[in-house]
Amino acid sequence: MAVSGASGDSTWDVIVVGAGHNGLTAAAYLARAGRTVLVLEARDRIGGACTLEHPFEDPRFVVSPCAYLVGLLHHRVIDELDLRRHGYRVHLVDPHLWCPFDDGTALSLWDDSARNHQMVAAMSPGDADGYTRYEQLFGRIRQALRSEPHDTWVGDAPDRPALEELLSNDPELIEVMFEESIASVIERHVQDERLRTALHGQGLIGTWAGPRTPGTAAIHAMHSMGTIEGRQGAWGYVQGGMGNVSLALAAAAGEAGAVIRRNAPVAEIVPGEAVVLEDGTRLGAPTVISNADPRTTLGLLSDAAPAAFTKRVRGWRMEGPVLKINCALSRLPTFTAAALDDAPHRAMVTIARSLNETQAAYERSRAGQPAPRWAELYFQSAYDPSVAPEGSHVMSVFAEYAPYTLAEGTWDERREAVADEAFAEIARFAPDIVACVSARQVLAPPDIERAVGLSGGHIFQGECLPDQMWDRRFSPRTPMPGLYMCGASTHPGGSVMAINGRNCAMAVLADTARSAG
Repeated sequence: MAVSGASGDSTWDVIVVGAGHNGLTAAAYLARAGRTVLVLEARDRIGGACTLEHPFEDPRFVVSPCAYLVGLLHHRVIDELDLRRHGYRVHLVDPHLWCPFDDGTALSLWDDSARNHQMVAAMSPGDADGYTRYEQLFGRIRQALRSEPHDTWVGDAPDRPALEELLSNDPELIEVMFEESIASVIERHVQDERLRTALHGQGLIGTWAGPRTPGTAAIHAMHSMGTIEGRQGAWGYVQGGMGNVSLALAAAAGEAGAVIRRNAPVAEIVPGEAVVLEDGTRLGAPTVISNADPRTTLGLLSDAAPAAFTKRVRGWRMEGPVLKINCALSRLPTFTAAALDDAPHRAMVTIARSLNETQAAYERSRAGQPAPRWAELYFQSAYDPSVAPEGSHVMSVFAEYAPYTLAEGTWDERREAVADEAFAEIARFAPDIVACVSARQVLAPPDIERAVGLSGGHIFQGECLPDQMWDRRFSPRTPMPGLYMCGASTHPGGSVMAINGRNCAMAVLADTARSAG
């Protein structure tokens, strides 16, 4: 083991490139195992896409610019790294969905199946049982794939035959996980067009696909597989903003002895030997872990990458379709839909048109035309007042579809106008929305790429459709000895999971133990 510990040392056991949440997780586990670990971050802040910003004139507004919610953060990481002691605290969002409709009605869905049955029955009595079966379908998948001792997110990714066996070779579950569109699943279970409108977006999150695109049912399955604070399928707001997940991980890594160096952009990775900083500094390490996306990682390798790895990276689909708008609000907007309860601002609010209209919007985006017709709104300050001045609020808008490459004009020319289109959709149900906004930050895919370093502006480092998931996602182990990957492009996928970083650390420890033996 190299004898290194101070930030000025030039030789380390492990260097992690990028202080995103998965890189910090890997660093924490490896430092706890006695390795000397240096984390290099190009920016002046840690967290990657899971960070905190103060983008408005009033710094009391705290924004989580890319990652808004926590739902898939793995319980092993929370417990093993003692993140609660390091400041991690979560507010569960319930109801988890509130969707207004053009006829003046609205639907609330809760983390309570019996209550949801009642909600749906009140709207469309003939669909209540079908909706319950729909919920149970994704619950069965979660139970099959995320239960101990067969938690498929831990360790190496299973292949399709292994997954089918875990799914008890059930044809319906297999079809949902590998082939079916979210539209098909919904249309099999419910008939009311309002229910179909409310539900279909859950198969599109962060994905450049339409509701009728094969494989989108698996997107909803992935986002239903988490457990937060013991509640399966739940989502929540992290106290103080999502960046506090990264800060808690950094605290755990630092406590274990890892060193985090900011403003240290890497120019080159020499697998098995070193990294070279942009200022020419060479830092030795037999093990290098890249938290960067595959395209960025490839760009750091010069001529070191085998042809097969290069071809795979170049074929990896990672153009983001998401427009993100972070807002400072002088007050909460008024939704005019007749809600069944007083839930809107405490829910994840879905703004949607019909399933077919969303499909048409997707198809326009494929032609390079922005079409932000579907969105989710998040009001963290309804749970956590610390992120806004007293009496004020924050709102985050997650809208699709915003193609990275436009058919006409540039994003610099059209950014605000496209954001206005998204606001026009919200105003269908909250006519005062524009009057509530005192400041806003608009992030199109190229902005996300530039600000966070995610190639293509894809928040998951690549599509999470079935052909890029499980054993088709990247492994922590690369073909280059001494080089590993730990970001969202690795199994089990995107979102704030942290298990990717843990999986990478376990692979490093297993490999070094094997070589030492």
